[in-house]
Amino acid sequence: MSDPVVVVVEQGALRGVVIRSVLGTPFIAFRGIPYAAPPVGDLRFRDPQPAEPWTGIRDALKEGPVCGQEIYMSEGSIIGGDDCLYLNVATKSLTGSRPVMVWIHGGAFVGGDGGFRSFGPDYLMESTDIVYVGINYRLGILGFLNLDDEVAPGNMGLKDQVAALQWVKENISQFGGDPNNVTIFGGSAGAASVHYLLLSPLAKGLFHKGIAGGGVVLNPWANTEETVSHARRLVSMLGKDSTDPKEIVEFLRTVPLSELVTAQQRMLTVEDKHFLRYHFLPTIDNKSIRPFVHTDSFEEFVNQGIDVPVIIGHTSHEGIFFLHEINDERYAKLDGNFESMVPKDLARKSPSKVKEIARAIRDYYFGDEKISADLVDDYIQLTGDYYFVRGIQKVVDVQMKKKSPMYLYRFSFSGESSLYKSMFGLESAKGVTHSGEIEYLFYATVFKEHVKLDPDSIEELVRRRFVRMWTDFAKTGNPTPIVDDLITVEWKPVNGSAKNYLDIGAELVAGKNLDEDKWQAWKRIEAIADNNQ
Repeated sequence: MSDPVVVVVEQGALRGVVIRSVLGTPFIAFRGIPYAAPPVGDLRFRDPQPAEPWTGIRDALKEGPVCGQEIYMSEGSIIGGDDCLYLNVATKSLTGSRPVMVWIHGGAFVGGDGGFRSFGPDYLMESTDIVYVGINYRLGILGFLNLDDEVAPGNMGLKDQVAALQWVKENISQFGGDPNNVTIFGGSAGAASVHYLLLSPLAKGLFHKGIAGGGVVLNPWANTEETVSHARRLVSMLGKDSTDPKEIVEFLRTVPLSELVTAQQRMLTVEDKHFLRYHFLPTIDNKSIRPFVHTDSFEEFVNQGIDVPVIIGHTSHEGIFFLHEINDERYAKLDGNFESMVPKDLARKSPSKVKEIARAIRDYYFGDEKISADLVDDYIQLTGDYYFVRGIQKVVDVQMKKKSPMYLYRFSFSGESSLYKSMFGLESAKGVTHSGEIEYLFYATVFKEHVKLDPDSIEELVRRRFVRMWTDFAKTGNPTPIVDDLITVEWKPVNGSAKNYLDIGAELVAGKNLDEDKWQAWKRIEAIADNNQ
């Protein structure tokens, strides 16, 4: 550490500090900056309110508290609180006007935070000249309670993200950032959040480009249409029976956060957690005075298309994620009840065809085989496609008809060790699991023993390429403006006639119509629901 550095933002003066990246590059860090008023007391479940000003110099040396959540894979351990609307900034210099990258963390809308422990900006600071921002936003019931009433209309967590972007627009120039060149980027639920922001009228004008890796609005874990019933069930668990929205909200404001989070988690079965079936998620919030999702359906919301440059993509084996705690019982359950794998949109469109749709999906992935551990590779493909890739492909199809460029990628580089595989004990699985690309963008101090920083390694080469493409995109709207020894091919956007993509492996390989046979098969499956006679 070295001498503190002071900046003045709209709310007052902030003291940051110069630190060194893991690669030895100095940068200035400002942490725990409040971007909205603490949503405590009467502000719990309300839209975010402006941050209060302060006098004197406020220390921005430590990260603020995380939003209330259960520690992932540590049942019953609750961390964080209501007062959690903070962000962190990393910059090489307070002068100039450089592109800004705002990171939105994942965690299935129930966990995670925007801190440096998991998302250290070391690589971004090393390789390029951008200003980095990582944000927290409210999670679970605190961020997504929807009682179909303006007292709790839902999507408070997404509106927190808008408030953070508003703060960036007003203040980032003090950190050497250009408020007119802001890229939002995220992974998993953070990527779905980016997609929500790309489509919502509330976020218009607050950013200029987006990157969504491994998540979109249409993924089954990224939205819910059941809202009130979940809230009533939770309230009943806490000893209060009421159907009156105002009464429910007033009661929930009196419940300690740890009890709220515990009750929210107790509602989940083991299977719910495994398959990301959480109850408090983004919703259609048309009872809000300022709706975030302003349409009558998620399909309509997505079909608007995106009007800024965007990168979108996924890993080669997203479904490895679902091998965590897989067992014979779970395989047998799927084998006996395959109708559970019929996507919600198809079941809703054609309830009488659910059996036929289930049969068609099963035939495509498993043929006549009994579903068991012997078919683990097919199971990985099915779950990856169902939970992640199908939604991403549908979004790409929408964008092929639009003018704004969309760059599609598949990340297929499987390094010697993987943070995300090691978290779940899945090192033996072949391929890149869900969110596997994130470790090539960020240095996670919390997992540093898994990070390989050998300058001559293939991992280092992939990391440099990945960081360069993402930051070049943030600067220019084009991820490969220059082809050279490091970036060896041009990455073309999808267009009306070709679904161009880039495979990011040990080499960069440009291609067209990724997994086209599979998506044609899915279109035939979707046609069964469309022919609802």
